Amino acid sequence: MKPRERAIKELNDNNYYFDRHGKSHDLYYNSDNRKKITLKRHDFDEGDLRYIRKEIKQNRFS
Repeated sequence: MKPRERAIKELNDNNYYFDRHGKSHDLYYNSDNRKKITLKRHDFDEGDLRYIRKEIKQNRFS
């Protein structure tokens, strides 16, 4: 599975759902904690996946 696909799966597993398309990213929204996370559409790599995981973890406790 590609890093971007894994990020989308982890976002969905943590109750983040697709909100809208931006110019070069997609926006995912969690209605439980009212937080948004942007997901790059191009040149997504393992470093970006680590960033998404960090954001999910950080938003879980705020």
